Amino acid sequence: MQGPQDDPSQPASEGPPEAVAETPPGAGPGGLAGRLRALWAVPTYRFAANFLAYLAIIGLCFPWVRRELGFLFTAAEYGTASIVHELVSLFGLRTRLLTKSPTVFLDGFAVTIIEECTGLYEALLLGAALLAYPTSWRNTLLGFVVGLPLIYLLNLLRIVMLLGIGRFHPSAFDFLHIYFWQVTMILTVVFVLYVWVRWIVRAEVPREP
Repeated sequence: MQGPQDDPSQPASEGPPEAVAETPPGAGPGGLAGRLRALWAVPTYRFAANFLAYLAIIGLCFPWVRRELGFLFTAAEYGTASIVHELVSLFGLRTRLLTKSPTVFLDGFAVTIIEECTGLYEALLLGAALLAYPTSWRNTLLGFVVGLPLIYLLNLLRIVMLLGIGRFHPSAFDFLHIYFWQVTMILTVVFVLYVWVRWIVRAEVPREP
């Protein structure tokens, strides 16, 4: 006598269903987190994000630094005015430097050196870009050593030129001061960054045989 046999026409019974881990919304390859990781993997997007982050940090910290280290800003203003005075004097022009304010006179025309006239903002812009770019600290330091003096020298040239324009062609002063040199200084930052990336950073990348 045989015991009960399984009916071959019925499917074999299976064990309890296995638990399937659910993927949190947005965490999958096509979710928000996956898209953000994909964007972060692109060097251009990563540089842009880091650059904006450094600018935000600078913007938040700058008022405190300005308040606590204001004497350094004042020294930069007076130092820049003194250098401009000496440079203009090399051309045999009559200049006068005030002692109570960082003001340079060329005959009857005067310019007063303020915070924006020291090249500080352009230097901060370049600094944020140098720190944001993915490269070695050696290259970043070299970018500061080469780039910041170039910006300051161009800023001195800007002030000397504006002083001369204001004295001999005053009608062109506002255009050159407000538009031409503002754009030129920004383009200088871009140019310095480009040269730094092209000739310093990429020069260390080994070429494929």
